[in-house]
Amino acid sequence: MVKDISYADYKKKSDIHGTVLYPATMIAPVQHDFLKAIMTEEHIESVFDPFFGSGTSLYEAMLIDTDVELVGCDINPLAYLITETKLKGIDSELIDEDIEQLEAHMNSVQPDNHTFFNIDKWFRADVANDLRVIRQSIIAIENEKNRKYFWCMLSDIIRKYSNSRSSTYKLHVKEKSKITSMENNIREEFIKSVSENRYFFHTYSDNTELYKDDTLSILPNFPDKRFDISVTSPPYGDNATTVTYGQFSSLPLRWIDPTDLCLEGWELDNFSIIDSRSIGGLVKETCLDEQQMKIVKPYVSEISASKQKKVYLFFNDYFRFLNQICRVTKKYIVLTLGNRRVDNRLIDLTDITCQYLEINEFANISKASRKIPLKRIPRTTSSVNDESVLSMNEEYVLVHKRNEA
Repeated sequence: MVKDISYADYKKKSDIHGTVLYPATMIAPVQHDFLKAIMTEEHIESVFDPFFGSGTSLYEAMLIDTDVELVGCDINPLAYLITETKLKGIDSELIDEDIEQLEAHMNSVQPDNHTFFNIDKWFRADVANDLRVIRQSIIAIENEKNRKYFWCMLSDIIRKYSNSRSSTYKLHVKEKSKITSMENNIREEFIKSVSENRYFFHTYSDNTELYKDDTLSILPNFPDKRFDISVTSPPYGDNATTVTYGQFSSLPLRWIDPTDLCLEGWELDNFSIIDSRSIGGLVKETCLDEQQMKIVKPYVSEISASKQKKVYLFFNDYFRFLNQICRVTKKYIVLTLGNRRVDNRLIDLTDITCQYLEINEFANISKASRKIPLKRIPRTTSSVNDESVLSMNEEYVLVHKRNEA
């Protein structure tokens, strides 16, 4: 299908996907190529992403066919905001006027008293005051599309000028010397960001349906064979020990006006609650059936007993997800996966997934791999039993097609 997916020279800054940072995003041209190969071969009416993250796959599907129905789900309200903004775009007729209003308001307003738990821990006083000014100025913008675009551009500024280290997605306070020496150019950088990046947000779709919820709660509501293509990059393990999307998003979420976020009410209770409520995080007991256990046990049996339960809990949710995605998908399942290590033992999620999809009437028609050229986490992590542990350095794209009846 698609032979070379290395894209070692791809730079996200060259397109819309580089305008807002988000953890562990799929490589846009990879998703584009696989979707295009399918969508040009046969008639596709709907594309579904059950873990849409920053909206890479849905946006690329829109570029291929602006009429295709785009449906997606994610539990993270920042992911929802970013994806919604990418798919709905900005109001091009008002954006220049709104940027002028934004800048004028920033130059005239005094900081209010917006605060949240531990604000002094995560933001220097002058930084917090500038963010208060920008926040007030965005709230004053009447146009909803442009206002949400401004929040997206602010989210990167918030993380950059926070007291949390940029070397990890988890919240870790920087060294005091780095905090005190940080130069404050927040206002200038924010205006530059909204001015330069607006050109990426002119393409939009009128055929989108996004859900802000746990995908395991949403999936049972869809009828059988509802979507022609299901394309996603599911979690490779529970968020708390893999990619902490929630912690990454937690500081921006505390500055964005809640009226412009899709919130259920619990998301701001603490800094790690989004991760703990994600797939594999809430279930307490495993109920894997004999078939599922047969596939997973050869990998899990090799790790320490103390960590086996957590891995089994993840697969309890993961197989529930695969069961549902097979049920709601009419034609193709496209998955981008990585194989993590636990106790320096490989958990081959790619092989496990292939086996399970084959059992559930989806035949593999393509499998490609690519080395990950740039990573936020190091190539090796802490040692286990004095052995250096390799981190995830390669990802795989699986394409499965439903067997003909």
